[in-house]
Amino acid sequence: MAGSDGMPQEDEGMTLAGGPQPVKAKARPKSKAKAKAKAKAKVKVAKAKPKAQAKTSKKAKPRETKAAARSFARRSVGKASGKRPREKKADPAPKAKSGEMDDSSECATPNVSEAQKLLGGPSLVAQDLAGWVARQVGLDSSHVGGAVRLFQDGATLPFIARYRKEQTGAMGEEALRRVERELARATDLERRRGRVAAALHRGQNLTPSLQETLLQAETVEAIDALWAPFKAKKKTRAQVAKDHGLEPLATFLAEAAKGAIPVLEALKAKAPMEPIEPIEPIAAEQPAAAAEPIAGEPPAAAEPAAAAEPIAPAEPIAAAAAQFVSQEVPDISAALAAARDILAEQLAHRADIRHKAREILERKVTFSSRRKAGADIEERFKTYWDFAVPMWQVKAHQFLAVQRGENAKCLSLNFTVTPEDLRALQAALLATFLGKSAAIAATPTPLRHDRLPWDCRAACAEISAALEDATKRLLLPSLQREWRRRLKDRSEDEAFDTFRRNLKKKLLTPPLRLHPAWGASPEAEPTILGLDPAFRTGCKCALITSTGQVLATKTIFLHQAQAASAGLWELLSQGLGPAECPDTETASEPPAKRRKLSARVVCSLGNGTGSRETEQWLRQHLKEEPRVGYSVVDEAGASVYSASRLAGAELPALDVALRGAVSIARRLLDPLSELVKIDPRSIGVGLYQHDVDQKRLQEELRSAVQDAVNCVGVDLNTASPALLEHVAGLNASRAQSILRQREELGRFNTLSQLRKVKGLGPKCFQQAAGFLRVFQGGPSSAPEPLDALPIHPESYEAARALQRRGNGALQDLSSEVASELGVGLETLRDICTALIQAGTGDLDPRCREPAPRIKSVGSVPQAGAALDAQEAGITVEQLKPQMVLAGIVKNVVAFGAFVDLGVGCDGLLHVSKFAAVPPSVNDQLEVVVLSTERRQEKGKDKWRVSLAMK
Repeated sequence: MAGSDGMPQEDEGMTLAGGPQPVKAKARPKSKAKAKAKAKAKVKVAKAKPKAQAKTSKKAKPRETKAAARSFARRSVGKASGKRPREKKADPAPKAKSGEMDDSSECATPNVSEAQKLLGGPSLVAQDLAGWVARQVGLDSSHVGGAVRLFQDGATLPFIARYRKEQTGAMGEEALRRVERELARATDLERRRGRVAAALHRGQNLTPSLQETLLQAETVEAIDALWAPFKAKKKTRAQVAKDHGLEPLATFLAEAAKGAIPVLEALKAKAPMEPIEPIEPIAAEQPAAAAEPIAGEPPAAAEPAAAAEPIAPAEPIAAAAAQFVSQEVPDISAALAAARDILAEQLAHRADIRHKAREILERKVTFSSRRKAGADIEERFKTYWDFAVPMWQVKAHQFLAVQRGENAKCLSLNFTVTPEDLRALQAALLATFLGKSAAIAATPTPLRHDRLPWDCRAACAEISAALEDATKRLLLPSLQREWRRRLKDRSEDEAFDTFRRNLKKKLLTPPLRLHPAWGASPEAEPTILGLDPAFRTGCKCALITSTGQVLATKTIFLHQAQAASAGLWELLSQGLGPAECPDTETASEPPAKRRKLSARVVCSLGNGTGSRETEQWLRQHLKEEPRVGYSVVDEAGASVYSASRLAGAELPALDVALRGAVSIARRLLDPLSELVKIDPRSIGVGLYQHDVDQKRLQEELRSAVQDAVNCVGVDLNTASPALLEHVAGLNASRAQSILRQREELGRFNTLSQLRKVKGLGPKCFQQAAGFLRVFQGGPSSAPEPLDALPIHPESYEAARALQRRGNGALQDLSSEVASELGVGLETLRDICTALIQAGTGDLDPRCREPAPRIKSVGSVPQAGAALDAQEAGITVEQLKPQMVLAGIVKNVVAFGAFVDLGVGCDGLLHVSKFAAVPPSVNDQLEVVVLSTERRQEKGKDKWRVSLAMK
């Protein structure tokens, strides 16, 4: 059986269907129930009796049963030993047949050296890998070459982007990601090339011309086109025709269409063979040369003309076809139809024909989708019920949406070609088949007689009919699969890019300490009260410190008004202190007697079910306390974390439900440190994330998390294992080694102490050191101030030399200065930027991102300001056109941005309504409601809210 890639695969189900099953020796049942069960078992195994029982059965066939038993035993032994079972030898077939392959073509993929040995050297892609990648990504080959060498040396993307700018031309993370992606595809391409070469070699089909063509192939499609004629496949019409001996007639038609009359008897003697390619014609006045004998043939074979008379020129096609009429081929029409089947398969597998068809159709084919009859009653895919667009204009979200509709059995996906384009294609393919001239050299050969002036239109008509069949039945379906695969790859790449950009922006949400109002004072760091809203199970609450430690937890049921109020103030009293709570006994004392502490509490409210009602209840209880604010945070993935093994290890004493409240509180405290603990797919900032390759998606999202973590940097003395393992050059085991070393030392005083960590070699240290920070070194070791800056230890000498030159040197940067200090100009600029930002306190890149919105109950909204729908208690049913609302961008995709309005569903800001600067995730916008639409989906109301910028 052939696999999806054409390589023969073993049939896993063959040992279970129809084969005899081993039967234990007959035993006397111990009870009536067991006797009945035994009787039923006899019926089930009646067809699988062993030899001893087969003699007593009239219906048994001992000979078949014995052979089947041997086959079953061989397969069982083969499965147990891991070897492929020997199969019954088939009738020997001529090895010269190019369309047949031996079953042994299934094996392990050869390594690079083995593949190069088979092919006689490296491929063109391997010889100029940087040039190939540069062509794919459309970037300068010299810069791409530097990035390729670094990736091949094991460098990580964050390290290359930050500390190897001179070698890559200062390529950004997005460009480097594309280079890394194409490198992976080049590896897959070479692996595929090696598999095909090995399969062809085992089938004795790897000719020098195929070797050269394989070495020159630069795409998977080109390699698959070379493999197509040889791969094992189901019995085709062409194979049936070959079995009936019609291949000589097919070759005769191919020759005759090119202007010469072949000698049919010679074709029969030499069958099977591929259609002869046209060559340049020899001038008519040139005398014909004598035919050369074929090596290895007897001398008599050198004179085919004497052995067979040429077919009369009057009706050569019919006369040739008549010689193949037999019991399997009843008449001339059937013979010609069978010959056309052979020609159709040969033409569909020719590389030049496929290339020409691909070249002509790619700009003309239409990508379309139609609604299936009676499907999509809920109108989920109404946009694509009658959708058509040129294939090269299909956008990623359109293809993924149609693919989702097709998987839901609501839509049909098609690639259509107009009849006019199809006729033009067939004419072009016929011209490609005939070559530059419609004639073959007049020189007699063992397969050709002297050229005769006869009308070859009948043969051309047969070739044209074969081409039409090949195009419609074989070529177009094959190209459609190829187009679909390419569209899928391109759409998934764009989906991954979208997901990665949104995820990184989400991870770079500023922590509470960077908030201009609630985190500016270090001596008054607020505590955070996390609230996970719910109706039936109650609102789970968790109070944590500014370092993330859990102080108290409680479950509050809002419908129990008095108990809920008391529970809330019990938690707030621990954050504000007893004298600061208005509901306590000391609230009536004079202010002078109150404890003079600037304690504050920020409530972190999840935006899940019951969030709007909980916010209204919270506002009612915070009217008299201005130093308690609250913020609505995205709780996506909180439940995933609370049930994870990591949450169990971090919070073993807490119930699963209360762990979610702790996670919501920590998301406001430090979003990056908390979000790295959950699967990025749970955050929900992607595009059709369930419709793409999940393995690739997981890899891409992990790289996005790594980019965000390394962009910020990690405090070596406070980071959790989940955060450390995303540092460039580190993984989970190395992160645990660092934690053990930190516990032994008490704290790291310098980055150089990392060199003593077990399992952290020089290469890992080089990759990781530039993204780790050590603040406030201890007394046991002289602290290194540069360890707190985004400067790699390998550049410390240059940084110190620059510091000694004074502040003026930071403004006077040149190639001469960089050369004098022994670093590149880009590296010198980064060092200067880090030194300047260290003096201004802007080292954390998150300080340039929009801060989370913290609401205060006592604040008065400005006149004309946008309305906060959740704060005002407005639902989606109450939205009206032209309403101006405040919203936060939750997700940005190719066709627009989804904005959280606080009404229970997100609104869509179409890309045509964007301002001059497109929005990003976490941006706070003022939008205008254009329209609302309610629809039913799976029995629930779904709303579509269209928005525009104010």
